Amino acid sequence: MSPVPHFTEEQIAELCDLETVTDWLERAWRDLGAGEAATTLRVRAAASGLMGSAMAASWPRHQVVGGKLYLTHPDGFAFLVGLFSPDAGLVATFDGLGLTAIRTAAATALAVRHLAPPDAATAAVFGTGIQSRPHLEALAQELPLKDLRVWGRDPGKAEEVAAWGRDRGIPARSISDSDEAVEGARVVATVTSSYTPVFDGSLLDPAALVCAVGSTKADRQEVDSTTVQRAAFVVSDSAEGARTEAGDLIHAAADGLFDWDSLADLADVIAGTVTPLRPGSGIVLFESQGVALQDVVIATLAHQRSASGRR
Repeated sequence: MSPVPHFTEEQIAELCDLETVTDWLERAWRDLGAGEAATTLRVRAAASGLMGSAMAASWPRHQVVGGKLYLTHPDGFAFLVGLFSPDAGLVATFDGLGLTAIRTAAATALAVRHLAPPDAATAAVFGTGIQSRPHLEALAQELPLKDLRVWGRDPGKAEEVAAWGRDRGIPARSISDSDEAVEGARVVATVTSSYTPVFDGSLLDPAALVCAVGSTKADRQEVDSTTVQRAAFVVSDSAEGARTEAGDLIHAAADGLFDWDSLADLADVIAGTVTPLRPGSGIVLFESQGVALQDVVIATLAHQRSASGRR
């Protein structure tokens, strides 16, 4: 029996460009909204500073199922993704850290594609960690950018991220003042692990799209309740999962400023079963927690391209 192939982060990056991943994710979420794919909620097991998490998805379009199992500990994360098919059983395994970075940025790109105000040329990214660079790429892919601001608590790191973007033709610049970063920005992406809001929601452009990525636990809060309250349309990659994971919304709901029944699923928007706010007519908030179907999409793409010899 042939050994099951394992794909490293470097191999995944070579096989999976962001634009193709975004297109595949759009197809998968359309399937999800139509009931032709499925994804579970994340489950966690935590004790004495160690936490294990798992989630799974089914994508019949490609006759695959898969899932992610990972470790969270005080010094970081470790991820493993598995892909299965009815014919072969376990098809391949994948390093999950790089896969997670690209699939999260692709989800933001897809939200921008469907929900951003027209001709949004000014954007801002809050955060300088592993998600910052892929998000610069995602915004540059989907928007006619003229000005992309990068803010971080460490101005030196913010400049490093902005310089990375400029080296790739992205009009990025670092900004040390969060108010200056958000004012006039038509698209704002927050990719931090902050427990307190990183900008003042009263300063948001009245037609801005906010993509909140980092508040994936109940006690985190990147986006203040003012932003949530001002949003005319709030959507998540998992409306059900957001009730226990989207810290921004959990805080706002606790303050009586958000009604969970108003939360939409991005898959339903893409499938056409939910009509979103007309882009540019009000603030839209996209809360991204990450779902297993995103991991399965990239794993499937990587495996198919590898099998065909395509790079």
